[in-house]
Amino acid sequence: MRFLASFLLFLLAAQPAAAATTVYATGVSSQSGVVSNLANGFGPANGAAADIGGAVTFFGFTIGQAGQVVYSFGQALSGAGLQLTGLGGGPGVPAVRISIGEIVGGVATFSTEVAFAGGAGIFNFDLSTQCSAISLTGCSLLRIRTLGGFGRGPFHLDGVSGVAAAPEPAAWALMLFGFAGVAWRLKRQRAAAPALVRING
Repeated sequence: MRFLASFLLFLLAAQPAAAATTVYATGVSSQSGVVSNLANGFGPANGAAADIGGAVTFFGFTIGQAGQVVYSFGQALSGAGLQLTGLGGGPGVPAVRISIGEIVGGVATFSTEVAFAGGAGIFNFDLSTQCSAISLTGCSLLRIRTLGGFGRGPFHLDGVSGVAAAPEPAAWALMLFGFAGVAWRLKRQRAAAPALVRING
């Protein structure tokens, strides 16, 4: 029986790790400033953009308007493998800030921000260190905001995704194997312990 259990655990641990599960935004937790079409940020990139921020042209000068959205995910993210897809077009260059967060004690708590110049393209980030500083079980919120000012414009977000915060099957197998080893060792120690004999006298 022990051999069979050990063999099954070995087979499970020897399986190649499954590909990381990609998780897409499923809702909007909050929004402020100039934002529109936020549902276009759900799911994989499809050519339809959510606009975060805005821009007006005044005497030939572009003035950006700030906007902020907090996307929520149905499954907690690890913070690694965050991917934002941006579409080009429109006036100005967006100045974008992102941070990852979780609801802790009923309050949305966010990490320090990471800045980048938005526009057309795929933007990849690893915020796993920031996420683990907030919550050990993963983060389910992603805040994206744009800054206003001269020469700034909106960020056209086509899709946002991340990697789920779940252990790989091999990690589970290793944990189970470790617990089985500890249990076996404890059982063996109890069986080998000498019985104490009390002598009255």
